Amino acid sequence: MTHAEQAALGGAAEIARRHADARADWVRLAAALAEPGLVGAVDAAGAAVMAAVGGGHTVLVAGNGGSAAMSSHVAAEFAGRCVRDRDPLPALSLAESSTSLTAIGNDYGFDQVFARGVRAHGRPGDVLIVMTTSGSSPNIAAALAVARERGLVTIVLTGVRGAQLAGHADHLLVVPSDYTPRIQEVHLMWTHAWCEAVDHVWAR
Repeated sequence: MTHAEQAALGGAAEIARRHADARADWVRLAAALAEPGLVGAVDAAGAAVMAAVGGGHTVLVAGNGGSAAMSSHVAAEFAGRCVRDRDPLPALSLAESSTSLTAIGNDYGFDQVFARGVRAHGRPGDVLIVMTTSGSSPNIAAALAVARERGLVTIVLTGVRGAQLAGHADHLLVVPSDYTPRIQEVHLMWTHAWCEAVDHVWAR
């Protein structure tokens, strides 16, 4: 066997090991996610989303990086649909417009990009969902502060490092992990569950 073939086999074995580790990680995480207190917290946040949507309020979503992409995804699920056809519901990702983000960031500082969005679009009774794996993003903290001042329902999705945000939101959902990919995957799972619930209630 050539050196190149040995290297290829070794690389394949390493990839297989990483996949096995990821599966084991998910098994451990799934058990933690089934803890009754966390399940109840996720259900309570989902109920708040359902109540707001049912009252004709808007869902605002925000996040940085991969969480920005997910915020756009989640807003699209409400404005479009997730699994069943229904009328569109008002939802907006505050991370969607590069024009707004760069204008606000340039004029007011990057820590204000979401806070200004909340001031522009948020009304009492609306919901602000923020996703932050670290829980330490200044622009997320600023958005939460403005949202609470204006009477929005606030929901934080974070990882174990974001537990310090307790007291800064109405609902704090902590994924019991410090690994960014797993945290983001769970955030998407939770928000998808809420979107599916909305679809089933308001389906045509």
